Amino acid sequence: MIGGQTLHPQMGCPGKSIVGMKRFLLVPVLFAASTLVLVDLVGLAAVFRTSRRLSGFSIDNRHYIYLESSRNSVTEIPLAQIQIIDVANNACVRNGCLKTDYTQDQANLSNKAAEDELLQRTASIRQSLRLNQLKVGLPLPIISRKTNPDRSETVQVRVSTQTQPMQILLQQRYLSPIDPGGDFTVDRASMRLVINYNNSRLTIGDLNNYRDAVQKYSIREVRLSPDRRNIVVLIDMTQPTYEGVVQTTFVQSFPI
Repeated sequence: MIGGQTLHPQMGCPGKSIVGMKRFLLVPVLFAASTLVLVDLVGLAAVFRTSRRLSGFSIDNRHYIYLESSRNSVTEIPLAQIQIIDVANNACVRNGCLKTDYTQDQANLSNKAAEDELLQRTASIRQSLRLNQLKVGLPLPIISRKTNPDRSETVQVRVSTQTQPMQILLQQRYLSPIDPGGDFTVDRASMRLVINYNNSRLTIGDLNNYRDAVQKYSIREVRLSPDRRNIVVLIDMTQPTYEGVVQTTFVQSFPI
């Protein structure tokens, strides 16, 4: 029987690399279209990325959809995740943020089949929100990026030639998987965005809202809706695996 799980916008709906095989954490190895190798203090760590199937704004610019998938290298089970976001409220629409939850019996399914299942399960929602004909929006160039000692990250993007650049500060906290008793638990991390633009400031997210099996966050893309009234920030959410880390996508949004 095909099952699924529901995500929430302030959950993974978003540290440091794993140390060898000493940590047996909860997230499986997820292979995708590309693999990078990073060097850090503990040596080499493979970075696996999910593969994007589709993304974009609705016809009326009020909603945003992101669908991606990956594969478990050990079990070969596919995993797909969809996020349908109410942009103004930075929230998943009801039953709009889902991921597949297959068993070993379904390991022969393709990534496309997993993605198609989520598209089928959200068909009525996408139809009602006019998400069947997507507008990709305008990618805003990141003109500067700075990583700070406290693990925060600051980027500046050019929204308009008539205004000063928008500054987006990503703040984050990380909890080690080693508890006070010395036992291994799971990596946990929280984040929030602080946006400064046109002499105003907006904060979204909560640094007290920790997500399990997350090591760090980093801003990947910033997109402007076609009507130039909404911003979507696509964030790489780094999660530990047995052989490295996997970067999934966490969607955040706000009006301007």
